[in-house]
Amino acid sequence: MVEEVLSRYGEQQVVYLATADGMQPRVRPMTLIKMGEGFYMITGARGGVQAKKLIQLRSNPRVEYYMTLEDDDGDGFLRGEGVATEVDDPETRRSVYDRIGWARNFFDTVDHPDYVLIKIEHTGFSYRKPGEYEIHCVPVE
Repeated sequence: MVEEVLSRYGEQQVVYLATADGMQPRVRPMTLIKMGEGFYMITGARGGVQAKKLIQLRSNPRVEYYMTLEDDDGDGFLRGEGVATEVDDPETRRSVYDRIGWARNFFDTVDHPDYVLIKIEHTGFSYRKPGEYEIHCVPVE
């Protein structure tokens, strides 16, 4: 079922990312980028390396996001859960920056001090196929 879940992702999709601010959940729209086997998010444009979501992720890197699925059968959803880490590898940072055209709207260069690349390492998914009611729990092994 992991393959079916992964087939639902395009190169870029808007998801709603939940982080923890102490005991308070915080949810925000983010672009989730799938490149090869990796999942990434670009951030830092508002607040730089001290953006609130980055402070929250450094304190507690566990995340969950929600993505709506729609097709001819109806609506469904994907919830991805995992661990978020900042990417320091220059080659990965450059590869994502060069591939995602809108990154230049926020950061002049890949070396811009506020350009932060986050990688999501999934630990599991909750998946409801469009048009169905059953929710599948899909662990990542």
